[in-house]
Formats: sequence, C-alpha cells, structure tokens
Amino acid sequence: MEERQHYQLVSQWKHIQHNRSMKTISKKRFTATHIEHSQAQQKEQHDDKLLSVTNKFKIGNKVLLYRTKAEKQWSGKFENKWNEPFFIHKVLGNESYKLRLNDKILAKVAHGNHLKHYHSRNNPELLIP
Repeated sequence: MEERQHYQLVSQWKHIQHNRSMKTISKKRFTATHIEHSQAQQKEQHDDKLLSVTNKFKIGNKVLLYRTKAEKQWSGKFENKWNEPFFIHKVLGNESYKLRLNDKILAKVAHGNHLKHYHSRNNPELLIP
C-alpha cells in the first residue's frame, strides 16, 4: 500500500470516528436535556398535586373513614369498607385530622388518604327524575 492511500484511509478513519463521537455527544446532550425537561415537568405536576390535596377537608365537614382492617379480611368481603360519617374536629397539618362522632372525639388521628367526603342520601339534588 502506498503512503498516500494509507494517509487517505487514516484520514477517512479519523473522519468516521469523529462523526461517531459527535453523534454520541449529540445523543448524550439530547438525552440530558430531555431528562431535565421531564424532571421539571414531574416536579411541576407533583407540586400542583400537593397544592390541590393539602387540607382538602375543613373543620365541620362530614367525612367517611376507611376501615383498613376490612381490606385484608376476606370474610367481610361484602361489608361496607367505610365507617359512619364523622365530623372533622381539628386540622393537624400534613393531611392529618382529628375526628369526632357527635360529641365524642376519637383518640386516633386520621390521614386524608383514609377519608372521603360524605354525601347524605337524603339530598334531593342527587335524585334523578
């Protein structure tokens, strides 16, 4: 092989390697910017969810309390999984609430994930004509 051909092959090889490395670098840059963008979106969605969820119940609201024990019992498969309507007695923060039933205040603190708003069945607005 002549020196000139050898030089051309080496320069072509270097050019190919350079293009491959540039493609790799551009892929890495694209991936990094895509990850940053996705993380920013996830943070924004998480923050929005936190703002919408925090303290969704106010003092005096009627709520149902989820029976977590009923979740693991197959014998009570068709029993109601929500306990009778309680009233929010005190908002403790971090979505924690003190509940009361009539005049009795419950000793346990309930988390907002185990509560849902109570809608009475006597409500005429919910009746379908």
